[in-house]
Amino acid sequence: MRRIYKAAAVSTVMAIIMSVLFAFSASAASVKYSVTGASGTKGSTVTVSVKLSSDVQIWGANVSLSFNSNELAFVSSAKGGLVSGGSLNRSGSRINFSGMYNGKSGTVFTATFKILKDSGTASLSLSSTENTDENGKTYSCTASGASITVTKPVSGISLNTGSVTLSKGGTAQLTATVTPSDATNRTVKYSSSNTRVATVSSSGKITAVGGGTAKITATAGGRSAVCNVKVNVKQTGITVSGAKDRTVGEGSSLKLSVAKVPSDATDSYAVSWSSSDTSVATVSSNGTVTGVKIGSAAITAKSNGWTTVYNITVTEKTSESESESLSEDTTAESLASESTSAESTAAVASADNNVKKSNPIKRVFNAIFGKDGEEQKTVTKGYYYAMLVLVGVITALVSVPVTALVTSSICKNKYKKKNDEDNLFNQNRE
Repeated sequence: MRRIYKAAAVSTVMAIIMSVLFAFSASAASVKYSVTGASGTKGSTVTVSVKLSSDVQIWGANVSLSFNSNELAFVSSAKGGLVSGGSLNRSGSRINFSGMYNGKSGTVFTATFKILKDSGTASLSLSSTENTDENGKTYSCTASGASITVTKPVSGISLNTGSVTLSKGGTAQLTATVTPSDATNRTVKYSSSNTRVATVSSSGKITAVGGGTAKITATAGGRSAVCNVKVNVKQTGITVSGAKDRTVGEGSSLKLSVAKVPSDATDSYAVSWSSSDTSVATVSSNGTVTGVKIGSAAITAKSNGWTTVYNITVTEKTSESESESLSEDTTAESLASESTSAESTAAVASADNNVKKSNPIKRVFNAIFGKDGEEQKTVTKGYYYAMLVLVGVITALVSVPVTALVTSSICKNKYKKKNDEDNLFNQNRE
């Protein structure tokens, strides 16, 4: 009996352990369902996906996606790549899937809706039950819902004014109105077509920089509005410019030009001209001054109440006889120069011919290095240098055998003398 009780107790303990392990494994496994979000405008269609991410292989499950039929209208649904078998159907505002999976993670099904709301969000809720494995073990899961963001486009934008006139340094404030008032992207951006005339801040404040016109554009959600800006700069004077030496010859003309001060002044203006002495110089309506006789005159320009004077001196006109004389002198000088050049060339040519006739080596040098003008001087120097080198080389070549010959002769004579002395000594002994 004790053995029976002991075996039963062991079996009970094992069963408890197995149930604990089973419960632990069930609770430890991660089975997660989620639905992707989307965004769109009223009347557009969006598609969401219901996905599974699991640590274990789920063989059977029930999954439901719920939506608000006042916010979204059901269009269609389709099984995903994770499904190996089962059914997918819709009941009112709920889409249900019941079936099997061929993997641990992937798309269970997709659903397409048409957005009915003007703006805001449309909520989607997700739930799942009966997630079992091949052994019938059931796993708990988590299911995360999502929402569809409904964007409302901008239908228009307007400014508080369409045109602004400012003085240089002045400012003006633009105010933009975006419609509809609940549009999703109501951020307004400003830009200037010519920042040398007017700049604009991110809040729409215009600052006049220089004379001229510019367009300030306000943009929001792909819509835009324009304000035309004109900046006036008051004229403070005029300047006249012409010849640097302020002279003109008798019978000659000089064109004067007028510029506004400052250069970006926007005042329209006309210029009137006058001469203090028309017997010396006259001036036309376009500022052309003509010298009449030798002397000085003051040319006056007037514009918008501003006056400036340009003093000019009329110089003597060069006579034709002086011009002819100058031309003849110039021609004579030119001919003399040409004659000198010709003589110089002839002299160089003559020297070159003499060089050619006098020395064949120099002729070779002239053929190689040139023969005209300054080149001849360089060639002549080069010739003498080359001759010195050539003499040195020849001397070296000749001195070697001569030295050897002389040395040999001296040695031979010494040897013969020694021989003769020895022979004489031997004869005396005998």
